[in-house]
Amino acid sequence: MNEKENHLPNLSDKERAHALELAMKARKRRAVLKARMKSGELAFTDALNEEDAKRIVSLLKCVPGIGASKAEAIRRLVKIPLGRRVSGLGIRQREELTALEKNGWKMTAQKSKAL
Repeated sequence: MNEKENHLPNLSDKERAHALELAMKARKRRAVLKARMKSGELAFTDALNEEDAKRIVSLLKCVPGIGASKAEAIRRLVKIPLGRRVSGLGIRQREELTALEKNGWKMTAQKSKAL
């Protein structure tokens, strides 16, 4: 492997501490967002517009009544690649997720057969 490949920046202790502090604040904001979703205070489609929303599947799991397997089924149904970020969703994917939420996250018979 060449020295220039996969080279991490050399940070001073002060810069590293600052970066860790920023990362910790971001994790706390995401935790608050997920807690608001779990409590029902924030709807899934509203959470999609939040700056701190990151991964689709982790947001789906925060919706009351949706666990890991149903989140995975929804992801496959809407044809969202594994690990996709909210910012990478297409318009049709957002529309399908909104329609599913309005329908109480019930998948129609035809769509569930596609899984």
